[in-house]
Amino acid sequence: GFNSLRAEALLRSNYKDDCSKLLRYYDQLNAIEHKLPITENQIRIYFKWQDAFVSGGSLFGSKQKTNGSWKLSYEKACVLFNIGHAYSELALAQNLSIDEQMKIALRYFQLSSDLSVDFEPAVLASISWLMLAQAAELIYMKSASFKDEVAAKVAAHAADCYKEAYTSAKTESAKKIIPE
Repeated sequence: GFNSLRAEALLRSNYKDDCSKLLRYYDQLNAIEHKLPITENQIRIYFKWQDAFVSGGSLFGSKQKTNGSWKLSYEKACVLFNIGHAYSELALAQNLSIDEQMKIALRYFQLSSDLSVDFEPAVLASISWLMLAQAAELIYMKSASFKDEVAAKVAAHAADCYKEAYTSAKTESAKKIIPE
């Protein structure tokens, strides 16, 4: 049933499988969203997730904090965030000295930047800009065959993306979530 589908989607194995399972689970969430009244007062399902941005969360390391909600939209947002994380890990796992794998990494970074929904806008903007910066940096790494002015534009674009990521991360709302 639904609980076993969620459990399977959240069971970590490798990022390619994780991505596939999370996408399948997300599709099922979309399918039931307008058919079942999943709320605190009707069909009661409490969705719990570990916070990725506290020390101990999956991104920064030591003590874990659990958050949750009765809202299906919260579950969908958390699943999308985890799909983005899986895509970024797939990108990082590519051998960038091989042209085809660099193209794959570029695509994964682009996909990961598109999967944010509105938790805290500044944090998600920072993550999205970071993924785009990493994609631009991959293009720059292959720019040896480009004209100098094209390579310079690619490098400038990557730098701009990193600057936007940093600027977003340093806003007051993001500083409460992203550690120094």
